[in-house]
Amino acid sequence: MDIERNTELLALQRLDETSASLHQQGKYIEALDSFEKGLVLRQHIYGADSNEVWKSCKKVGELCNLLAMTYLQQEDYELVLELLKKAEILTERDPAGRAATFNNFACYYRKKGKLHAALQYLQKSLKIESKLPKVQNPADTHINACAVLSQLGRHQTALEHAQTALILLQEELLTPSTISSESSNNTPLQADRIAVLAIAYHNIGVEQEFLKKYEQSVISYQKGVEVAERYLGDKHSITSTLRKSLNAANKVIAMSNIKNKYTNSKILK
Repeated sequence: MDIERNTELLALQRLDETSASLHQQGKYIEALDSFEKGLVLRQHIYGADSNEVWKSCKKVGELCNLLAMTYLQQEDYELVLELLKKAEILTERDPAGRAATFNNFACYYRKKGKLHAALQYLQKSLKIESKLPKVQNPADTHINACAVLSQLGRHQTALEHAQTALILLQEELLTPSTISSESSNNTPLQADRIAVLAIAYHNIGVEQEFLKKYEQSVISYQKGVEVAERYLGDKHSITSTLRKSLNAANKVIAMSNIKNKYTNSKILK
């Protein structure tokens, strides 16, 4: 019995080494296949309900989510759905992983044009995240919810989600650890998170325009431009998009002012 178990443990060790090597090489599909074989062997050795198995489930679930989003960009929808369904099963005891999976389901359904399904998954994700003591990048789900709600024409609710995302991003980027890291290393704040902050300002501006709050939208776009120019640079695509939105909003206000002056002059006559 001991010889058999040692043989199985050695086989598991080799599988883990192979999986890690493939993952480091960027051969993610091959790595996933190897990880899954390791998971099956772990279930056999330790039992289906063991900590070893659930730790492995978490790792494989993360890889499924990573691959799903990679193949979503390539529009391989059948494979994306298969990977996300695997991730949902594997994250049964990983609430943060389950929330991320639901968020990715929302991205999938939004890409397929099924906005109500996308919104349902985002609501599930937000419900899970609200119960977690700590969430990595909590603003992102609200950004996604804003985008879906905007497409559904629910602009007031979309605006509320964008504003929530903004608050969460400001808290995230102004934590003592982030500030001390920036000052001590003399390096800029994380560009990817700053990009999300700029997107939040942009989304707020867009929803304010839909709600005909043009002066407020200009303020939002202007703040977004300031953030993007400072941290992302003049030539960044997000900076350009914000500038265009700001200019367009200013033109709307200018045209509205001209129209009002013309209307008032006719009244006076």
